[in-house]
Amino acid sequence: MSDYELKTYYAIALDPIHVGAGGARLERVDLPIIREPGTNLPKIPGTSLSGPARAYTAMHPKINRYRWIDDEGKESSCAGRGGEGGENHCGKVNPACPVCVPYGFSKGSGHSMQGLAQFFDAQILLFPVASLAGTVWITSPMVLEGLGLNSEFQAPDDGFYPLGEHLKNKEKLNFGWLMLPKGEGEGDLTNFPVPEKIKQRTVLVSDKLFPKIVNSNLEVRTSVSIDPATGTAEEGALFTYEAIPRGTILRFDVIYNSGKYFRVGEQELKTEDGGDVGTQWVKAQVEKGLKLFEILGIGGMGTRGMGRLKVLNLEKGDC
Repeated sequence: MSDYELKTYYAIALDPIHVGAGGARLERVDLPIIREPGTNLPKIPGTSLSGPARAYTAMHPKINRYRWIDDEGKESSCAGRGGEGGENHCGKVNPACPVCVPYGFSKGSGHSMQGLAQFFDAQILLFPVASLAGTVWITSPMVLEGLGLNSEFQAPDDGFYPLGEHLKNKEKLNFGWLMLPKGEGEGDLTNFPVPEKIKQRTVLVSDKLFPKIVNSNLEVRTSVSIDPATGTAEEGALFTYEAIPRGTILRFDVIYNSGKYFRVGEQELKTEDGGDVGTQWVKAQVEKGLKLFEILGIGGMGTRGMGRLKVLNLEKGDC
């Protein structure tokens, strides 16, 4: 049994997703989403994945640790931060709590541990854009690098290269407001684990064009606060916010660590049947939470039609 396992997850946005940059800014929208500083591409931070995953694992009917009474009659809540100092987390390691052990807990000196699941930022892989040929998905060589697709990707500097058969006969194609000619390129998405219809409508653009097209085609919504006294729009309360659009394909990594080297209060980490806490056990608990992303969502504006994210490559039987 390996001491750790790296798994790459692929997900599709079922709704627009808004993970705010924190506060209003002087930009084209009042509430922008968070971006990668080096590329200016929108992303979903690992914290915005691990937090909901923890809560949803705790809510899972097979676990039921969102708010529960332990054998000693003490009320605990293993979701969230667990109170001001983590005192509401149960922190049980033998048998291991399926929430506290994968995601970590802190109950003061000598009784805390980091989570055995390490979450990393979700990056955009394929981005949907409206065109005269219908919806197309764009990507770039840098975005696809390191996915193990056994293919070299090359894109024309100022054009597009169709990766799917559906767009092979298009000599020109618009991506929102930007019209580009077809150019010479290289690439193959055969081994890419996303729906076939999306792969057939995917095109490759250069690394310099990809951020420009993405940031020009984000969803932007306008909202207004309502004055409860009049039931009409409140003066000066109009605001705009942006979101990653529905249909975007993202990837994120999670590293699952074995618990066999960990000790908490001189106790070893053991499962309910007395076995070691291995990577497969940790992954099974986390994927119970990831499954609920497609129902309960992540990020902000969840009551305004945003947030649902479907993870495409969960292991069957664990969720």
